[in-house]
Amino acid sequence: MIAPIRLEDPETTENRRRMRLARRLIAATLLPERHAGGAPGRPIPAWQAWLFVGWVVLAATAYVARMAGLY
Repeated sequence: MIAPIRLEDPETTENRRRMRLARRLIAATLLPERHAGGAPGRPIPAWQAWLFVGWVVLAATAYVARMAGLY
């Protein structure tokens, strides 16, 4: 049986605070910094976005056709 966590226990509260601090430290080490203004990078042209959408639709159609035994 797993022992219940006592919320009023000061040791448990201290452990939670330390774990939260450790998670933040690991996240700050491994993840890039957040940018204050919107998404990083430059936007892609509309034609490239639509080309990608077309490619995805074509690939999905080919997959479904192959699974249905149409070719």
